[in-house]
This record gives sequence, C-alpha cells and structure tokens, in this order.
Amino acid sequence: MRKLAGLGLIEVMIAMVIGLVLLAGIYRVYLTTARTSVTTESLAARQEAIRYISERIGQDVRMAGYRGCLSDTGEIRNALNPNPATAGSGRTEFTHSDFRYRYDRYAEGFDATASGWSPALPSSLTNVVAGTDVLTVRASLAADVFVIQDMTSTSADLRINPLSPAPLAAGNIVMVADCSGAAIFQLSGYTVASSNNSLGVPVSYGNVVHNAISSPAPGNWTQDLGRKFSAGAQLIRIGTVSYLIRNSARGSGPALWRVVDDQAQTQAQEIAEGVENLQVLYGDDSDGDRVPDVYRPASAFSGSDAWRRVVSVRVALLVAGSNRRAGANDPHVYDLLGVSVGPFSDGRLRRVVTLTLALRNRLP
Repeated sequence: MRKLAGLGLIEVMIAMVIGLVLLAGIYRVYLTTARTSVTTESLAARQEAIRYISERIGQDVRMAGYRGCLSDTGEIRNALNPNPATAGSGRTEFTHSDFRYRYDRYAEGFDATASGWSPALPSSLTNVVAGTDVLTVRASLAADVFVIQDMTSTSADLRINPLSPAPLAAGNIVMVADCSGAAIFQLSGYTVASSNNSLGVPVSYGNVVHNAISSPAPGNWTQDLGRKFSAGAQLIRIGTVSYLIRNSARGSGPALWRVVDDQAQTQAQEIAEGVENLQVLYGDDSDGDRVPDVYRPASAFSGSDAWRRVVSVRVALLVAGSNRRAGANDPHVYDLLGVSVGPFSDGRLRRVVTLTLALRNRLP
C-alpha cells in the first residue's frame, strides 16, 4: 500500500506567507482606492464651492451701481434720513454718512491690517476673521418694476403694475430711475388701489408711497424726489451687500458669508464652507477713462470721490477641501494678491481662486 503524506510545517508556513502577501496587496489596493475616493470627493466639493462663489460674487459686483438706463454721470438724490441741512459733515443731498446707505459708492472695502481693518469696520459687520478683507457693493436685490403713470408732482406717489406677489413692501429701500435722473428713498407704504382711466374704466395699480418719515429707520427726510418721473421709469430695490469670512455656523471652521444691509436690518447668509481667506484689490481709474490704471487695497481710498474711481475689483480666495484626510499636511505658502497665507497641518487640499470683475455700470 502507498503511504499517505500530509503537508509539512515548511509547506504550511510558505502557504501562510503567500496568503499574507496577497492579503497585504489587497489591503493596499483598498486603502489606495479609499484615499482616491476621499480625495475625489473633496476636490468635487471644493470645485462646486468655487463655481457657486464665482457666480454669486460676480453677479453682485457686475450689478453694483445699477441705475437702469441712466448713465453713470451726475448725482442721485438720496432722500434717506438724516436731513442734509442739519446733519453736519459727511452728509449732503447726494451722499450719506451711514455705511448702509452710501449709495454714491458702488464698491467699498476694508483692508485687513495687523491691528484690525483700514478703514475701521462698521458696526453691522461683526465676527470677521482676523487677517481677511471685506468687500462691499451697493447692488440691486430684486428684479426691477416699471412706473405705469406719470407723476403729477415731484412728491406724488408712484404707480406700478399690481403684481402678485407684491414686488415691494413698506420699509424697502428703493431707487426710481429713468434715462435722465434718479432718486433713492424708503417706502413708507405700498397698497394695491384702482382708479378710472380716461375711458372711465377702472384700472388697478400698485401705489408706492414715499412720505417723509422717521420710522422704520432710516426713513426719509423729504417726500420730494427732485423731479417728476414718467411712465416707463424703473423702480429698483437696492441694498448694501458685503462679502466676508466668518466661522461657519456648522462649526467646521472659516466660511464665506454674504451680509445684506437692507431697510435697517442685517441679514447674513453663509455662502460656502472651507473658504479660509479673502483678499481684495480695487481697480483705480485715475485718469477718468473708465479703465483701471492700478489695483490698490481699500486702505488706499479715502472718501466718496476716491471710491467713485473704482471700476473693477480683483478678489482672491483660499478654498480648502471638505475632508481633512484628503491629503498630507500642506507645506505650501499661498500668495493671495501679495498676502502670504500658510503653511497648514490639517491634511486638507487647498486652492487659490482669483477673480477680476468689472463694475458693469462703470464701464465706458
């Protein structure tokens, strides 16, 4: 009879080693695939954030100073309180001392310094991350509507189409503009009414009231808009929009926020997590040809006349991926328009995004 022989110790050990090598290879492939998946997810999230940020900031900057068909010449009457005759310095019929209502400045900013910001931040902009700039524009907040009947006097109510839902509400800050002039005021009331036209047919309309009021703030120092606006003039709801870096409401670190000052209220919206820094330079048109001659920080501008020279802005953002395991520690020092940021040791992937945006209403 033939003898049956089993595996010896040496054969068993060789088989175990081969199995362990195979398992190690499989595990390595798994780790590589998992890391690649995490990295891809982080890159996709960062790319989506960049796309939305570019679109959101671009829209506000391009619409800064929108006046309908009115060209960017002359001055706009600002009927918002206080009365320029009694307000003292910093307030005229066309300018305003309050940051929220300085509609003569299409763009404005605050440059981060070692000790704070230059110029100093207004009280409505809070919890800004140190070392990051703030960009502010005065822009349209909603689609414009049209006046449907000539004003009978410079203080008469304005009549618009009775849209549903109502396009305006009491307290809104509004600009009325045609191709010859414009005025800014706060709605003291909005109702839908009707009256007979020249044929005796009842016609409904939205009645926009702009009485001299003190409440709600800021109110109007005059009911007089300075001129009679005709049918076809545009009514545009406007506000002061600021972009800044605050900590995320979700506790995930810095984020980009959009803060709107409208009718004496401050509304803050978190735009994108992972935006760690914001730096801004402003295109200064020093010779009046509507083309930027040099880009300067906000600290280089002083007063409304200087800010009126701004025709474009250059924005740099440092955007980090959403997953802290997406890469190794980041030794890079990033250049954001001359400001160095980094290195980092949190394992997140980062990218600098630079946007150069023209103020469309300041172009030739």
